[in-house]
Amino acid sequence: MKAFIRPALKYFALFLLIYGVLTAISMVPAVGEFCSRMYRKPTQPILAALLPKAYLQIKAEGDYYETLRIEFASKAKVQEQMAAAKRTGQAMARIDGLHNKVNLQNLFTSYFLFLVVLVLLSPVSWKQKAKGIVIGTILYYLHTVFKLYLVELIFFNQPEIAIYQTDPAVLRIATGIRYWMTLSTNELVVLVIWAAVVLKRDNWQALLGRGGKAGV
Repeated sequence: MKAFIRPALKYFALFLLIYGVLTAISMVPAVGEFCSRMYRKPTQPILAALLPKAYLQIKAEGDYYETLRIEFASKAKVQEQMAAAKRTGQAMARIDGLHNKVNLQNLFTSYFLFLVVLVLLSPVSWKQKAKGIVIGTILYYLHTVFKLYLVELIFFNQPEIAIYQTDPAVLRIATGIRYWMTLSTNELVVLVIWAAVVLKRDNWQALLGRGGKAGV
């Protein structure tokens, strides 16, 4: 038992140290701006393709660029406003839009760093670590984009917005999935991704201190 507790405590202490350092680095404004930009650049066109009835624009807010401001407007209403402006001879139309906000740290960054540290401390070669970080990041990113899609779809179905009128049964399923995804399941998702992309049977043995070899 002692042979297991000592390496476990050492692993936990090292995990906290590396995670703390990476989190501190992510809070540097220049780093936060870079992370936000890298997340927003692919996410905006993906959401726009998934939600074609809305004009979407994702901007960054906050001292550390930790907030995503998702601005949107109904395409149908925008076209009506532009047509009305044209009929009245106005050179420009007044476009009425709304927005909601999402914390990028809670959605992606903190759990991305959690995944990175797990992979870095895994008993595998550096080649496998690099591969695990790349594949794991893509998988977790897609998880967060799906979560954002559900959030916006449900939001767009609210009566005061009504960009979408999704079938009630489908909307109930989407709401249930989103509710499940908000119940602190991000840690579980990261752990499943880590185990799937990095650890093999012999790697598990090495991680637990049972003398197994690290995978090559």
